Amino acid sequence: MSLNNLKEQKTLNIFCHSEKAGVLRRTDLGCEFEFSANFIQKKRKLSFHMSYNDSPIKYRGDNLPPFFAGLLPEGLRLKTLIQKIKTSDDDLFSVLAAIGSHCVGDIYVKNDQPITQTTLNKFKDTDFYSLFKSNMSASEIHSKDESFAGVQEKISASMINFPLNIAKNNKSYILKLNPKDKPRLVENEWTSLELAKKCGLIVNKAKLVSDTNNNLGLLVERFDRYVKDGKVNMLHQEDACQFLNRYPADKYRLSFKEVCDGVNQYATAPRIEILKLIQLYAFSYLIGNGDLHAKNISLQVLKPSGKVVLTPNYDLLATYIHKDHKMALKINGRDDNIKRKDFINFGELFYVPAKSVDTMLNKLIISLEKHHSIMHQFMNEKQSKQWLTMFKKRVLDLKAEPS
Repeated sequence: MSLNNLKEQKTLNIFCHSEKAGVLRRTDLGCEFEFSANFIQKKRKLSFHMSYNDSPIKYRGDNLPPFFAGLLPEGLRLKTLIQKIKTSDDDLFSVLAAIGSHCVGDIYVKNDQPITQTTLNKFKDTDFYSLFKSNMSASEIHSKDESFAGVQEKISASMINFPLNIAKNNKSYILKLNPKDKPRLVENEWTSLELAKKCGLIVNKAKLVSDTNNNLGLLVERFDRYVKDGKVNMLHQEDACQFLNRYPADKYRLSFKEVCDGVNQYATAPRIEILKLIQLYAFSYLIGNGDLHAKNISLQVLKPSGKVVLTPNYDLLATYIHKDHKMALKINGRDDNIKRKDFINFGELFYVPAKSVDTMLNKLIISLEKHHSIMHQFMNEKQSKQWLTMFKKRVLDLKAEPS
């Protein structure tokens, strides 16, 4: 099917794993989603908040429910798709029809044609930027496109990313490339991930790779897929906008408390997960990651246990050196000049003991003071001085007062 015909498509068959979950339809007022009878009978869940008891679920004004809108790509990939479909920016239904066959998580649009995507044998035989242009210029729905939400409007918006497979490796990846105007964002993210690992945070697997022209890319392994008995299986995953039933445009409007409210409601062990979130927020604050927004925090359902936990941390960047000095999500009404007591008081809102937050912050600061020097390897002299001044101040803000 050509991209140009998608504006005429009125219904989409929505699947969860291999099972039909229901039908999404355009309506004159927006759209509606109706669960299939078999899905209802088995009492399966499509998302954390969508209930089949309300089927059909009707939406006015927007032609996709927030959960499905959250499956769409953002930034450059979304703009390119809209141009190819030759539709308006608010025609999200047509965009989902174009790329919904291979979304993050286990919910997708069933298409008759098989999905193909870029497959590489050797990075050294490839020009990354030519590969990206080829990927983005595909004219058919099923040629080389895949939906990946997570390109932000701030500094990271300019980072180029697209999906690919590695030959003889039964896994899927995202390859991130540097934009021309910010040549070291890839190194920035890789270093931030490495520092996070040294500080005890769980992060997505990633490594630096280079092409035939010695251009660097960041190869990020998908964590919503796992291989068992040679078969690729899907894990259910929702970012905070999705599990809070909010549109992606709200990712900077939400507060950290609202995100934690959702985690508190859906996670199997809420206090454990919220302490991890406080750790992520404190780490981001200390390294100057001002782009920790609601779509950069996600829950997933593990198999076979069914436990709902936070995903590995992803999209970590030190954005402070690019004049992004405030946090994307406010904590206790603050997006800067955050103190140790703010984290302790925040934890108590969710019955996370003050001692647990204290211990976590102490360990985090010790690790950062030991390993923070690796952050300077991708910065110029001016950026390095600016970042170090910020880092020292924020460490002092979060250190425990002498007893």
